[in-house]
Amino acid sequence: MKQPTSIGLYLSNKSNKNRILEQIMSNQFLKNYLDLSSLKGALHSAITINRYVEEEIRHDRFLIQTTENSSLGSMSSGQQKKALLHYLIGQEPQFMVLDDVYSNIDKETQLSITDTLGELANTTLLIQVFFRKRDMLPCIGTVLTVDENNHIVDEEEADTFKTLTTDHADNQHRFRLPKEYNEQHSDINPLVQLNGVSVRYVDKPVLDKVNWTIQKGEFWQLMGPNGSGKSTLLSIIIGDNPRGYGQDMILFGKKKGSGETIWDIKRQIGYFTPSMILQFTRDDSVENMIISGLMDSVGLYIKPSDLQKDIARSWLEMLGPTFQNKSFQNLSIGQQRMVMVARAMVKHPPLLILDEPTIELDDENSRLFIDMVNVIASEKKIAIVYVSHRDEPDLKPEKVFELVPAVKGYTGRVSEHCLNCDSDDLND
Repeated sequence: MKQPTSIGLYLSNKSNKNRILEQIMSNQFLKNYLDLSSLKGALHSAITINRYVEEEIRHDRFLIQTTENSSLGSMSSGQQKKALLHYLIGQEPQFMVLDDVYSNIDKETQLSITDTLGELANTTLLIQVFFRKRDMLPCIGTVLTVDENNHIVDEEEADTFKTLTTDHADNQHRFRLPKEYNEQHSDINPLVQLNGVSVRYVDKPVLDKVNWTIQKGEFWQLMGPNGSGKSTLLSIIIGDNPRGYGQDMILFGKKKGSGETIWDIKRQIGYFTPSMILQFTRDDSVENMIISGLMDSVGLYIKPSDLQKDIARSWLEMLGPTFQNKSFQNLSIGQQRMVMVARAMVKHPPLLILDEPTIELDDENSRLFIDMVNVIASEKKIAIVYVSHRDEPDLKPEKVFELVPAVKGYTGRVSEHCLNCDSDDLND
């Protein structure tokens, strides 16, 4: 094989990505295609970011800084990725491994990184690891498809690879939500009302007079550039941020600071973000994982009642036979996320918050996940706040709440951005 300028590795969620990254950097995984033994390499990955953040904490040394942030640890996920890329380019590597480069970054930054990597590909060998066909960099010349056993099973030119598509309609999973059980949620509307919410950290303003009302059954997408305060806004709604106290806001019919507890709020909310999965390290069954959602506990530590078992089994039936009698730890990444959404939904909360839920999902698992979210949205009983930088082709939120620059930080506006329009894929 003629050595390509850039090479792509197309993975499924059953592949062991971290093992593949490790073997690439040690010149093992691609040794039949590339000889990297004498080349200086760099890894652009969350693995590298976490290592540098640990260095900052241990040694109080800030190798990667920006004009906005004095340390990598103080940046948003997207800011971290952008800052790391510029730092690694400055080290002048001869090859760079790019791990899921587009996740967690806003669209403007995606375009900037695409241009930067396009220029870099003229002088540096790029090896991109990706899960979604639409995420393949324009500069990729050859694509190697990797199976669940970490074996390379196909080799194609990039142009040929892009033309191979899967008909979503033939793969659509027909989810049927279980009937809701008698959870005592008050019939309150609106669910959330924020009036002029402002937040700052030390001398850095984040949110500036944000007004947002979430009504029962609405399907929202929350958007905003990296560092705009999306995570801060969610943490205030969920009740995890002490800066929520003293704000003019009503959560599920109660004014903030009127005597409500954090558990009064959490009982009304189902919440999922991919990092939550790291908290669940026990070898629990899928059934017990779903039951733990009824108790908002990390794991199941008490004997469940017959009613709780029946509720969990109805959700297992919805997920399908591949989830029956399975350990949560033995599921694929995509399957684990579907279980986590079922866990968030099992108490039929008035509000479901999904924070970047499709990050690192492959094409097949992302379709399954989106099918399930669409079914939940179609019921019109649960409000959904979906947080993502990417427009999923088959996911159509009714409304978009966008954080935009203001005098002091970011404020919010209801946007018509990409409602009922086609997805603007990066490489179209």
